[in-house]
Amino acid sequence: MTSIEPTFVTTAPVLLAEDLSVTFHVRRGVMGKVPLHAVSSIDFEIDKSETLGLVGESGSGKSTTGRVVLRLLEPSGGHVYLNGDEITDLSRRKLRPYRRRMQMIFQDPYSSLDPSVEVWRNVGEPLEVHRGLRGRALADQVAELFDHVGLARHHMHRYPYEFSGGQRQRLAIARAIALNPDLIVCDEAVSALDVSTRNQITNLLEDIQDEFGVSYLFIAHDLGVVRHMSHRVAVMYLGRIVEDGPTARLYDAPAHPYTEALLSAVPIADPLIQRTRERIVLPGDVPDATNPPPGCPFNTRCAYVMDICREVMPEPTPVAGGGMVRCHLHTTGPTLAGGSVLDVERPRTKATKAVSHALR
Repeated sequence: MTSIEPTFVTTAPVLLAEDLSVTFHVRRGVMGKVPLHAVSSIDFEIDKSETLGLVGESGSGKSTTGRVVLRLLEPSGGHVYLNGDEITDLSRRKLRPYRRRMQMIFQDPYSSLDPSVEVWRNVGEPLEVHRGLRGRALADQVAELFDHVGLARHHMHRYPYEFSGGQRQRLAIARAIALNPDLIVCDEAVSALDVSTRNQITNLLEDIQDEFGVSYLFIAHDLGVVRHMSHRVAVMYLGRIVEDGPTARLYDAPAHPYTEALLSAVPIADPLIQRTRERIVLPGDVPDATNPPPGCPFNTRCAYVMDICREVMPEPTPVAGGGMVRCHLHTTGPTLAGGSVLDVERPRTKATKAVSHALR
């Protein structure tokens, strides 16, 4: 029986997340189960042929965000729209046609491939399940996919263990584009690869976007790769998006102190600039998501912290050059009003002074 394809609204964003939240309940000793707020009331959208980079420290909620928009995890609140159609509460049966339109590339390609079958079966599985292809028709489609990702056709009958890490990621990409999806979530898709292979895979992803018009949610911790890949970037901290905007604006004029600190850790090729720039060292660790601090979630590590930061959650403020920021610096104290945090004289901590001296 042939499934009926849903009618998509082409004028809507490919992906729209509104007030999206994910809460887990974890066991904590005698306290029993306590809520862990992995994602808290985030909003973002991705247009056709656009790449949104999602960055932040480990534990900030990036991967959880990628999984919940694909409904691999269930949201605790909010809404997810794919091409204008809400998929938040759809049953597995009703969600099935939409799964053809959204795919994922995982960080570890080997664990996402079935080691017991030949790779052409791994790549062709979506075509079997969703399009009912079999035999020669399936093999021909898989061969074309191998061509698209730069793999030799005569390797189709090998097993995953016979391929290198970069080749396995190409297999994962081939499987992800098999159904010509509108959205692909790349969850640290290049972080496990060496530098040269990483460049090859990012170039391949760009070529696929140009050819097929696919949109990416590109999750990564390497801010250099994110700048190369993304049209816009969103910065997450403790489950919240604290800043987003066009890539060039966010990198050249960050509006949030956390973004400023992340960018200070990105190496610069010019050794003269690298030796003289200030490295910002954040004190402490990311707070426990089961017991987040009141007010701004970044207030326990921020050099610019004010009394209001410890009491009131900052509202989004439009940023000059595009995007938004959640920071009281833009409404209280220096009153940046959407300007760059680089325009504020940064208080220098002992740790920052020590690192800056060591870099010279």
